[in-house]
Amino acid sequence: MKRAGNEEIYYVNQTGGIRDLLRIQMCGITYPDKNYEISRKNSDVACLEYIEKGMGVLRIDGQTFYPEEGDTYLLQVGTTHHYFSDKETPWKKIFINVSGSLPDSLIEGYGLKNIYYFKGLDLSNELQMILALAKENKEDSTEEIICILNRAFLKMREHIKSIDHPFDIAEKMREYLRNHAASKFKMEELCRYISRSESQSIKIFKKAYGITPYAYFLEKKIKLAKDMLINTNLSVKQIADHLNFADEYYFSNIFKQKTGLSPAKYRKGLSDF
Repeated sequence: MKRAGNEEIYYVNQTGGIRDLLRIQMCGITYPDKNYEISRKNSDVACLEYIEKGMGVLRIDGQTFYPEEGDTYLLQVGTTHHYFSDKETPWKKIFINVSGSLPDSLIEGYGLKNIYYFKGLDLSNELQMILALAKENKEDSTEEIICILNRAFLKMREHIKSIDHPFDIAEKMREYLRNHAASKFKMEELCRYISRSESQSIKIFKKAYGITPYAYFLEKKIKLAKDMLINTNLSVKQIADHLNFADEYYFSNIFKQKTGLSPAKYRKGLSDF
């Protein structure tokens, strides 16, 4: 065992040609550290990690995820990734780093290529079993670890098969946006809510409804503004504040772009009938 800063690291003894099938680079535990941050370009290792506590950010091949307690992620060989702990609630996680032909075969065979984030998938038992074998320091635990990894990859496959249909996810986003129309638009929170990256979220929503989540959100916000102009005596500034626009001038410009009238003229036009 080796303690390196915020990590407890273990190595597995390996002998013979089986190392060509699976080379176990290291395994261990990452302890909470607000400065924890790792980047790899065109990674030559695959990393399987389970979050025991805390939260953080994972950016991989242009996608962004927000793994937190109870989640698993898989960093695949050949990817460029950057991941780091949340400053307020840093990660504690269990991990194993491997290379060789077996990880690629498992990823391909179980249909996990380019799938990185597994919301709510608990692989703590499997990773703890690997750590226990490493701590035993046996002559060679490779075959036992292969069996455990195969079980872990099967669980990942079953987890992916059980997730919501894309239209169900889109509807979940639409409901969230309707319920938060008076708030500021925060794509990061929407992505966290459905456990998808920004690019995936936009693609799923646009395929279902023909517009982006932000465009839909703005439609709902303008509808709320219309209702308030018709049914209340609130000033334009008060409505802008209530709907979390930057200021009344920005609100007026956006409202006019969407309706063809300024808020004041919209209210006056209705009052003339």
